[in-house]
This record gives sequence, C-alpha cells and structure tokens, in this order.
Amino acid sequence: MRSTASSRSTQQMIIACAAALGLAAQTMAGAAVAAAAGAPGRTVARQAPLVVRTTGGEIRGLDEGTAREFLGVPYAASTAGAQRWRPPRPHAPWRGVLSATMPGPTCAQTASLATGVLTTSTAENCLNLNVYSPRLEPARRSLPVMVWIPGGGFTGGAGSVYDGAVLAARGNAIVVTINYRLNAFGFLALPSLDGKHQSSGDYGLMDQQAAMRWVRGNARAFGGNPRNVTIFGESAGGASVCMDMASPTARGLFDHAIAESGCLFPEPSHQLAEQQGSALAARLGCTRPATAAACLRAKPAGSILKAEAGMGWSPVAGSPTLPESPIAAFLTGHYTHVPLLQGSNHDEGRLFVGIGFDLLQGHPMTRQQYPQVLTAQFGAVNARKVIARYPLRRYKSPDLAYAAVFTDSRFSCPALFADDFTQRSQVYGYEFSDPSPPNDFGIHFSFPLGAAHSTELQYVFQRIPLLDTLPPFTRAQLRLSDQIIGYWSQFAATGNPNGGLRPRWPRFGGASPRLQELIPGATASVPSSRFAAFHNCAFWVSVEA
Repeated sequence: MRSTASSRSTQQMIIACAAALGLAAQTMAGAAVAAAAGAPGRTVARQAPLVVRTTGGEIRGLDEGTAREFLGVPYAASTAGAQRWRPPRPHAPWRGVLSATMPGPTCAQTASLATGVLTTSTAENCLNLNVYSPRLEPARRSLPVMVWIPGGGFTGGAGSVYDGAVLAARGNAIVVTINYRLNAFGFLALPSLDGKHQSSGDYGLMDQQAAMRWVRGNARAFGGNPRNVTIFGESAGGASVCMDMASPTARGLFDHAIAESGCLFPEPSHQLAEQQGSALAARLGCTRPATAAACLRAKPAGSILKAEAGMGWSPVAGSPTLPESPIAAFLTGHYTHVPLLQGSNHDEGRLFVGIGFDLLQGHPMTRQQYPQVLTAQFGAVNARKVIARYPLRRYKSPDLAYAAVFTDSRFSCPALFADDFTQRSQVYGYEFSDPSPPNDFGIHFSFPLGAAHSTELQYVFQRIPLLDTLPPFTRAQLRLSDQIIGYWSQFAATGNPNGGLRPRWPRFGGASPRLQELIPGATASVPSSRFAAFHNCAFWVSVEA
C-alpha cells in the first residue's frame, strides 16, 4: 500500500499530466482548378500568390498542394533579456522578402511527447504564427479567419504542431496557428514585475491578443475578413479562448469562439500565483524584492526551465488582462458576448490515468490506490462521497473508475456548466463520443482509450498532430471528420454551425436544452439532461460546493 504522501504526489502528477496535455481526405482544390479550367464559359480561378505584403513587410510562402502555407511569421518582437516579462511589442518592419517556408522557434519549454514538442527549447524570440489559406484566389477578400490557440497546459505546445492546411482548404477559411509564451516565461507573477498599467502573470494571454491584433491587421493580405475572426483551441487552448472572452483587453479582437475540452480552467488567484513566483525566485537566488526583476531577467532561459521543474503555470485572475475568472465573468455577464461552440470528450480522463499509472508507474491503478488518490484530491469527507457514487464494483478496473471521476469532475460537467452560464450569448454544446478513434498518441494502456482527451483533434484538422499524416479512419470516421470540419468552419463563417449541414445542431437553451453528440454514423442532438445524468453533474455541484 502506498503512503498518503505518495498518493498525493501521484495525484499531483496526474493533474500535471492533465494540464500538460493539449494534443490532437485530401482537399478538392486541385480538382476545382481542373474543373474551372475545363468548363466552357467559366472564369478560370487564379492561383493565389505566394508572396504577400503584411504590415511588417513582404513574406514568401509555399504551396504544398493542399493550401498555401506561410510559416514562422513574426507577429511581435523578441521577449528576451530586458523584454522578458513585459507586454509584447510590435515586430520591426523588415526589408526585402522574408522567407516564410519553415516553422519558427517554439517558445521556451521542456521537451514532452504530451505537448508534441520533442526538443527542449530556450527560445524567447518565438512570437510567430503560421497561416494556411486556400490555394485559389477568392473572388472577394472575405474568407472567415480561424485563429488556433494550442494546448499544452500552459507549460508546452506550439502552433507548428498543428497543420491547418486541410481545414483551410475544406473549410474555405484562413487558418492561423500561433505561439505564445509558456510556463514561467508566460505566467510568472511577482510584485517586482508589476508596472504602472499592468500586473504580472498574464504575459501569455497578452501574446495571444497581440496575435489577434496582427490577424486583424493582416487578414486581407491572405484573402480573409478581419471582421470575421474565430478564436479556437483545445485543453489549455480552449481555456485560453474562454479567458480571452473574459478579458476586457481582448474585446473587439474576435467575433466567434470555439473551446474544446477546457473552457472553465481552474486558474490561481494573484496571491497564490505570487507565492509560487516567489518560490521560483528563491530557487534562482533572486530574493531581494528591489532587485528580483533584474536578477530574474539576467538568468539564462535554461536555468529558469530547470528551476521551475514540478511547478504548474496558468494565467492569473486579478489583473487588467484577466480581472476575474471566466466562471465569474460568465455568471455576471462580464465577458465578450460572441457566439460560442464548446464541449468535451466522452472519456477525457482515460488518457491522464493511463499515462499516470500504466505508463509512469509501470502498472495500472490498484484497488488500494483508488481511495488514496481520491482522498488526496478531494479530502477525506468528499472522497467517501465519490467512492459511494463511483464504487469499484461498477467498473472493470480501478483505472476506469478513476478515469470516470476525472472525466466527469474536470471536463464533462464544467463544459455543461459553461453552456448554462453563457446562454445569454449564442452557444452550441457538444460531446465527442467516438468509442474507438485512432490512437493518435500511439500509446497503449491496459484499457481502451475511447474518446479520450485530445482524440477529437485529428477529426478537426484531419491530420494527426505532430505526425502530420491522415489518421487511419474508417469510412464512418472520415465522414465524421468531414462533418466536424463542416460544423467548425460554418460556425466560423456565420456564428452558427448549421447552414444546411445535417444533422441539424440546435442552439443550447430553453426548457430542454440539447447537445450535439459527435459519433461515427450516428451524430445527433441529445438532451443535456441525459448527458448530465450520465456524468453525475448534480453530484459534482454538491461536491464542489
């Protein structure tokens, strides 16, 4: 039997895995060119140019056969040295034509399979983005723009992990994937870093909003409409979407929002964040308040990465960028009221439990560990309630029992609550429920992965993140992927996922609200009451209270 301290360590490790994980039919564009060229009386569609002029200067992209790609485009200046832990600044214009044919540096982070970044990076000149657009010149420069905020638990990840080419081509949209500062570089809070018009802790959110401003200023250069921008993301990226909705400094920068598996993320208070910031400063020997900021800015990036090991990071509530948490903002109406599409996956927690036990501990969770981990997470009194609601006898293994607890408490029910809180806006809820999606991680556990965390990403992009290959879909799964791309891109275009698509997706609300269940060959709307009963949402309200 493991000790209580060990159980708490295990629980913290699983939560850290949960925070750190943000992971994820060729286009008909070529056929369209041939058809246009061969059809008498039709105007031949022009190939879109590979050199475009942005606010910073001209850039040259490439044509990969599916879409135009402009990679590693800087949207803000370096944040190294004296600019570390300061708001992002515009990038200086350049002369000549900048090559945009390779991804730019990933922001400083430790390598992790979970985030899709396999090489440790110490780069701080990393505020770059990637633009994917249809190969043909649009008749009018008015395509919807979709800005992807990558996940990775705010400690890792990069825009280059995700290939937006198929989504751009199939969805007839401009797709932009971005980098933003991560871990301590993006979310360190310390009094010595606070300025006259800012407070520390939310530099990563500031970066996201700087990227949105760049998109507003440059969308037309790629054929996009700067007044029709959708921000979307998964896991920490989904949480970022909802934080940007709650951020007054992001108002006017986007028109629609899509949050996958992470809208209501538990961010720390400014006080707790400053306590962790002080602990990091102490590890680095920067303990004098008057000189702490200068001391920390002088430290090599690699030393900071090493010193922050074991710490979790996220945006901080209580700053001008994020005055209050999304849940508080949604409840009070203090958020940007734009159409929102958001939801979760049927088996989110299985990935975290499999990694935490099967992979890292070398064996599945034991019957003895189950109550210990629950006690470490919820406390003794609530743990007994959880065990009564999720008794081991109902599950094939302790792994699956705890995965259900993790799914319901941290993903499914918070997603339903977000739908409820944002009904004053136009909200569409979903659950991704493919019971056997391709295993995009290539990791096998002692139980079926199911519709685990991030498995929907390969359906949204029709590519396996990082590997950039078509997933081994069945015909029904490929149709589901086409369906999801249709819903997502139609929502980006109009704020409504329907527009003639079938089956119809009802808006969440009214006396009997419904969610769209996304499942191969059986996508349909289902009562939210059924979803709430399956995931024990009334129970979790009482436990969290």
